[in-house]
Amino acid sequence: MRSPKAAFELRTALSDELRAAIAELNAYGQDPSALHRCRVRVKRARALARVGKACAPGLSSVFNDTARGVMRTMGHARDLSALAEAARKMRKRARGKTAAAVKALAEGLEAERAAAPRLNVEGARTGLKDLLALAQVWPEASPRQIRRGGDRIARRARRAYQHAHFATDAPRRHEWRKREKDRLFAALLLEGAWRAPRRRKAGAKLGDILGRERDMLLLLERVETAPALAGEGKAARRAAKLLREVSSKLKRRADATGARLHAGGV
Repeated sequence: MRSPKAAFELRTALSDELRAAIAELNAYGQDPSALHRCRVRVKRARALARVGKACAPGLSSVFNDTARGVMRTMGHARDLSALAEAARKMRKRARGKTAAAVKALAEGLEAERAAAPRLNVEGARTGLKDLLALAQVWPEASPRQIRRGGDRIARRARRAYQHAHFATDAPRRHEWRKREKDRLFAALLLEGAWRAPRRRKAGAKLGDILGRERDMLLLLERVETAPALAGEGKAARRAAKLLREVSSKLKRRADATGARLHAGGV
Protein backbone atom coordinates (compact mmCIF):
# COMPACT_ATOMS: atom_id res chain seq x y z
CA MET A 1 0.00 0.00 0.00
CA ARG A 2 1.42 3.37 -1.03
CA SER A 3 2.00 5.68 1.92
CA PRO A 4 0.29 9.10 1.71
CA LYS A 5 2.30 12.14 0.69
CA ALA A 6 3.45 14.39 3.50
CA ALA A 7 1.47 17.63 3.83
CA PHE A 8 3.11 20.80 2.54
CA GLU A 9 4.76 22.59 5.48
CA LEU A 10 4.11 26.25 4.81
CA ARG A 11 5.90 27.50 7.92
CA THR A 12 9.06 25.55 7.05
CA ALA A 13 9.02 26.67 3.41
CA LEU A 14 8.58 30.32 4.40
CA SER A 15 11.37 30.13 6.96
CA ASP A 16 13.72 28.44 4.49
CA GLU A 17 13.22 31.20 1.91
CA LEU A 18 13.93 33.92 4.47
CA ARG A 19 17.02 32.21 5.86
CA ALA A 20 18.29 31.95 2.29
CA ALA A 21 17.52 35.67 1.77
CA ILE A 22 19.54 36.57 4.88
CA ALA A 23 22.45 34.42 3.65
CA GLU A 24 22.41 36.19 0.28
CA LEU A 25 22.35 39.61 1.95
CA ASN A 26 25.33 38.58 4.08
CA ALA A 27 27.21 37.76 0.85
CA TYR A 28 26.41 41.13 -0.74
CA GLY A 29 29.67 42.77 0.37
CA GLN A 30 31.73 40.25 -1.63
CA ASP A 31 29.22 39.62 -4.42
CA PRO A 32 26.96 42.51 -5.55
CA SER A 33 24.78 40.09 -7.56
CA ALA A 34 23.73 38.51 -4.24
CA LEU A 35 21.35 41.44 -3.74
CA HIS A 36 19.28 40.33 -6.72
CA ARG A 37 19.14 36.76 -5.39
CA CYS A 38 18.12 38.09 -1.98
CA ARG A 39 15.24 40.02 -3.51
CA VAL A 40 14.09 36.96 -5.45
CA ARG A 41 14.01 34.97 -2.20
CA VAL A 42 11.85 37.65 -0.60
CA LYS A 43 9.50 37.59 -3.60
CA ARG A 44 9.20 33.82 -3.27
CA ALA A 45 8.42 34.22 0.43
CA ARG A 46 5.75 36.82 -0.36
CA ALA A 47 4.11 34.39 -2.78
CA LEU A 48 4.03 31.75 -0.04
CA ALA A 49 2.60 34.28 2.42
CA ARG A 50 -0.18 35.04 -0.07
CA VAL A 51 -0.92 31.32 -0.24
CA GLY A 52 -0.91 31.32 3.57
CA LYS A 53 -3.54 34.04 3.68
CA ALA A 54 -6.09 31.24 3.55
CA CYS A 55 -5.18 30.19 7.10
CA ALA A 56 -3.78 33.46 8.54
CA PRO A 57 -5.22 36.53 6.79
CA GLY A 58 -4.08 39.05 9.42
CA LEU A 59 -0.56 37.64 9.63
CA SER A 60 -0.34 37.60 5.83
CA SER A 61 -1.18 41.32 5.68
CA VAL A 62 1.45 42.20 8.30
CA PHE A 63 4.01 40.03 6.48
CA ASN A 64 3.28 41.69 3.15
CA ASP A 65 3.55 45.22 4.59
CA THR A 66 6.87 44.36 6.26
CA ALA A 67 8.20 42.71 3.10
CA ARG A 68 7.26 45.77 1.05
CA GLY A 69 9.41 47.92 3.33
CA VAL A 70 12.35 45.50 3.04
CA MET A 71 12.09 45.47 -0.75
CA ARG A 72 11.98 49.26 -0.78
CA THR A 73 15.17 49.38 1.30
CA MET A 74 16.96 47.16 -1.20
CA GLY A 75 15.26 48.51 -4.30
CA HIS A 76 17.07 51.69 -5.35
CA ALA A 77 20.56 50.22 -5.72
CA ARG A 78 19.22 47.15 -7.49
CA ASP A 79 16.96 49.15 -9.84
CA LEU A 80 19.78 51.40 -11.05
CA SER A 81 22.07 48.42 -11.64
CA ALA A 82 19.35 46.60 -13.58
CA LEU A 83 18.56 49.63 -15.74
CA ALA A 84 22.22 50.27 -16.52
CA GLU A 85 22.61 46.62 -17.54
CA ALA A 86 19.47 46.78 -19.71
CA ALA A 87 20.84 49.89 -21.45
CA ARG A 88 24.17 48.16 -22.10
CA LYS A 89 22.34 45.25 -23.72
CA MET A 90 20.29 47.66 -25.82
CA ARG A 91 23.47 49.17 -27.24
CA LYS A 92 24.15 45.88 -29.05
CA ARG A 93 20.90 46.36 -31.01
CA ALA A 94 21.70 49.92 -32.02
CA ARG A 95 23.92 51.48 -34.67
CA GLY A 96 25.75 54.76 -35.12
CA LYS A 97 24.43 57.76 -33.23
CA THR A 98 21.66 55.74 -31.60
CA ALA A 99 24.24 53.34 -30.17
CA ALA A 100 26.21 56.31 -28.83
CA ALA A 101 23.07 57.70 -27.18
CA VAL A 102 22.26 54.37 -25.52
CA LYS A 103 25.87 54.01 -24.38
CA ALA A 104 25.73 57.46 -22.79
CA LEU A 105 22.47 56.48 -21.09
CA ALA A 106 24.04 53.34 -19.62
CA GLU A 107 27.08 55.27 -18.42
CA GLY A 108 24.88 57.96 -16.87
CA LEU A 109 22.83 55.40 -14.97
CA GLU A 110 25.98 53.63 -13.80
CA ALA A 111 27.39 56.93 -12.53
CA GLU A 112 24.09 57.60 -10.76
CA ARG A 113 24.27 54.19 -9.11
CA ALA A 114 27.86 54.79 -7.97
CA ALA A 115 26.90 58.15 -6.45
CA ALA A 116 23.75 56.85 -4.74
CA PRO A 117 23.71 56.33 -0.95
CA ARG A 118 25.03 52.92 0.06
CA LEU A 119 22.55 50.18 0.79
CA ASN A 120 21.45 50.12 4.43
CA VAL A 121 22.48 46.51 4.94
CA GLU A 122 21.70 46.48 8.66
CA GLY A 123 18.24 47.90 8.06
CA ALA A 124 17.55 45.28 5.39
CA ARG A 125 18.88 42.51 7.63
CA THR A 126 16.67 43.64 10.51
CA GLY A 127 13.65 43.62 8.20
CA LEU A 128 14.45 40.10 6.98
CA LYS A 129 14.79 38.87 10.56
CA ASP A 130 11.40 40.42 11.36
CA LEU A 131 9.93 38.50 8.42
CA LEU A 132 11.56 35.29 9.64
CA ALA A 133 10.03 35.82 13.09
CA LEU A 134 6.59 36.19 11.47
CA ALA A 135 7.15 33.05 9.39
CA GLN A 136 8.03 31.02 12.47
CA VAL A 137 4.65 31.68 14.14
CA TRP A 138 2.62 30.95 11.00
CA PRO A 139 -0.09 28.36 11.63
CA GLU A 140 0.22 25.26 9.49
CA ALA A 141 -2.21 25.26 6.59
CA SER A 142 -4.36 22.27 5.73
CA PRO A 143 -4.06 20.74 2.24
CA ARG A 144 -7.39 22.35 1.38
CA GLN A 145 -6.16 25.77 2.49
CA ILE A 146 -2.98 25.37 0.44
CA ARG A 147 -5.06 24.60 -2.65
CA ARG A 148 -7.33 27.57 -1.94
CA GLY A 149 -4.31 29.83 -1.54
CA GLY A 150 -2.80 28.63 -4.82
CA ASP A 151 -6.09 29.06 -6.66
CA ARG A 152 -6.43 32.59 -5.28
CA ILE A 153 -2.99 33.52 -6.63
CA ALA A 154 -3.89 32.08 -10.03
CA ARG A 155 -7.14 34.07 -10.12
CA ARG A 156 -5.27 37.26 -9.23
CA ALA A 157 -2.82 36.63 -12.07
CA ARG A 158 -5.67 36.08 -14.50
CA ARG A 159 -7.44 39.28 -13.42
CA ALA A 160 -4.20 41.24 -13.76
CA TYR A 161 -3.76 39.78 -17.25
CA GLN A 162 -7.30 40.80 -18.22
CA HIS A 163 -6.71 44.36 -17.00
CA ALA A 164 -3.27 44.71 -18.61
CA HIS A 165 -3.80 42.79 -21.86
CA PHE A 166 -3.52 45.36 -24.66
CA ALA A 167 -3.11 48.15 -22.06
CA THR A 168 -0.28 50.61 -22.58
CA ASP A 169 0.15 52.16 -19.12
CA ALA A 170 3.20 50.95 -17.22
CA PRO A 171 1.52 50.49 -13.79
CA ARG A 172 -0.99 47.94 -15.12
CA ARG A 173 1.73 46.08 -16.99
CA HIS A 174 3.88 46.02 -13.86
CA GLU A 175 0.99 44.77 -11.72
CA TRP A 176 0.45 41.97 -14.23
CA ARG A 177 4.13 41.04 -14.04
CA LYS A 178 4.04 40.89 -10.22
CA ARG A 179 0.96 38.67 -10.19
CA GLU A 180 2.46 36.33 -12.79
CA LYS A 181 5.62 36.09 -10.67
CA ASP A 182 3.48 35.12 -7.68
CA ARG A 183 1.78 32.45 -9.76
CA LEU A 184 5.09 31.04 -11.01
CA PHE A 185 6.69 30.98 -7.56
CA ALA A 186 3.61 29.30 -6.07
CA ALA A 187 3.73 26.64 -8.79
CA LEU A 188 7.44 26.02 -8.19
CA LEU A 189 7.25 25.95 -4.39
CA LEU A 190 3.95 24.16 -3.77
CA GLU A 191 4.63 21.37 -6.28
CA GLY A 192 2.17 18.50 -5.73
CA ALA A 193 0.30 20.34 -2.97
CA TRP A 194 -1.42 22.47 -5.62
CA ARG A 195 -2.84 20.54 -8.55
CA ALA A 196 -4.11 23.42 -10.67
CA PRO A 197 -2.55 23.80 -14.15
CA ARG A 198 0.84 25.34 -13.43
CA ARG A 199 2.44 25.85 -16.85
CA ARG A 200 5.82 26.65 -15.34
CA LYS A 201 7.73 27.03 -18.59
CA ALA A 202 5.20 29.46 -20.08
CA GLY A 203 5.01 31.33 -16.76
CA ALA A 204 8.79 31.74 -16.60
CA LYS A 205 8.89 32.92 -20.23
CA LEU A 206 6.11 35.44 -19.63
CA GLY A 207 7.80 36.80 -16.50
CA ASP A 208 11.04 37.29 -18.43
CA ILE A 209 9.33 39.13 -21.31
CA LEU A 210 7.34 41.37 -18.96
CA GLY A 211 10.51 42.12 -17.00
CA ARG A 212 12.37 43.22 -20.13
CA GLU A 213 9.38 45.27 -21.25
CA ARG A 214 9.36 47.03 -17.88
CA ASP A 215 13.07 47.82 -18.17
CA MET A 216 12.44 49.45 -21.56
CA LEU A 217 9.55 51.52 -20.18
CA LEU A 218 11.62 52.66 -17.19
CA LEU A 219 14.53 53.58 -19.47
CA LEU A 220 12.15 55.50 -21.72
CA GLU A 221 10.81 57.36 -18.68
CA ARG A 222 14.35 58.31 -17.65
CA VAL A 223 15.20 59.55 -21.15
CA GLU A 224 12.02 61.64 -21.30
CA THR A 225 12.48 63.19 -17.85
CA ALA A 226 16.28 63.61 -18.07
CA PRO A 227 17.19 63.79 -21.79
CA ALA A 228 20.75 64.91 -21.01
CA LEU A 229 21.46 61.35 -19.80
CA ALA A 230 21.54 60.26 -23.45
CA GLY A 231 23.78 63.10 -24.63
CA GLU A 232 23.37 66.35 -26.53
CA GLY A 233 21.24 67.35 -29.50
CA LYS A 234 18.92 64.66 -30.81
CA ALA A 235 20.48 61.87 -28.75
CA ALA A 236 17.52 61.55 -26.39
CA ARG A 237 15.08 61.35 -29.31
CA ARG A 238 17.14 58.62 -30.96
CA ALA A 239 17.34 56.60 -27.74
CA ALA A 240 13.61 57.08 -27.05
CA LYS A 241 12.66 55.89 -30.54
CA LEU A 242 14.65 52.67 -30.11
CA LEU A 243 13.22 52.07 -26.63
CA ARG A 244 9.65 52.53 -27.91
CA GLU A 245 10.24 50.09 -30.76
CA VAL A 246 11.70 47.42 -28.50
CA SER A 247 9.07 47.86 -25.77
CA SER A 248 6.29 47.56 -28.39
CA LYS A 249 7.73 44.28 -29.67
CA LEU A 250 8.06 42.93 -26.14
CA LYS A 251 4.50 44.00 -25.35
CA ARG A 252 3.13 42.08 -28.33
CA ARG A 253 5.12 39.00 -27.29
CA ALA A 254 3.93 39.28 -23.69
CA ASP A 255 0.29 39.66 -24.75
CA ALA A 256 0.51 36.60 -27.01
CA THR A 257 2.27 34.51 -24.35
CA GLY A 258 -0.25 35.61 -21.72
CA ALA A 259 -3.15 34.66 -23.98
CA ARG A 260 -1.73 31.15 -24.38
CA LEU A 261 -1.00 30.83 -20.67
CA HIS A 262 -4.49 31.85 -19.59
CA ALA A 263 -6.42 30.05 -22.33
CA GLY A 264 -9.10 27.91 -20.74
CA GLY A 265 -9.08 29.56 -17.30
CA VAL A 266 -6.53 29.82 -14.50
